[in-house]
Amino acid sequence: MSRTQRPRGSSSPKVVKEPVQVYLDRDDRAILDRASAAAGLSRAEVLRRGLRSFAAQQQGIGPMERFMRELAASEWPADTPTDLGLNHDKYLAEIYADTHEPQKPTPRARRRRAAK
Repeated sequence: MSRTQRPRGSSSPKVVKEPVQVYLDRDDRAILDRASAAAGLSRAEVLRRGLRSFAAQQQGIGPMERFMRELAASEWPADTPTDLGLNHDKYLAEIYADTHEPQKPTPRARRRRAAK
């Protein structure tokens, strides 16, 4: 039977798992037991998830962390005010005023007074 074939009467595919023997010292075994109990998972599942997490971490940094590192390494433009964090509203108002044309008042039609 192949890995994806289902035995009769079974609703889930049969998954072949390979046994691996791991030797842990008392402290690591206690950590594993506590993590297993806290998560409500088997010790094997805790080890599987730990392995996957470790492998993902070793593959490199994610896109968000890469963006943040690039941002932190970049230089500010020379004309950036040093008090930008404190006075950001003031600078936003200035930029908004510079980039938007003032609206011309629209002429209002005058009401004629009723004759008495």
